[in-house]
Amino acid sequence: MHRWRGIVVGLALFCSGIVPGHAQEPGSGTTMIKGVLTSIKGYLYLMQDLSGRFVQFRVDKSTQRERVVVPGERIEVQLSPDGRALSIKPVQ
Repeated sequence: MHRWRGIVVGLALFCSGIVPGHAQEPGSGTTMIKGVLTSIKGYLYLMQDLSGRFVQFRVDKSTQRERVVVPGERIEVQLSPDGRALSIKPVQ
């Protein structure tokens, strides 16, 4: 059931124009994004980047964190090409 919900949410976000991250790090295949964390639903996080676009990404046990972040906080996320957060850190 949870798997289908994730697929439906992902499809809805894709159809609504929410795009994956940008600002590709040269040679690494990863993407760095800064913005405001807007929501957390299980392992799916949604943030609004500095250009106003919404970016959804997954967090798992291997994601590096300085501390727990909460919605409304400014964060910087390093994303893998498949949309998984490699690291999350709060920023000023």
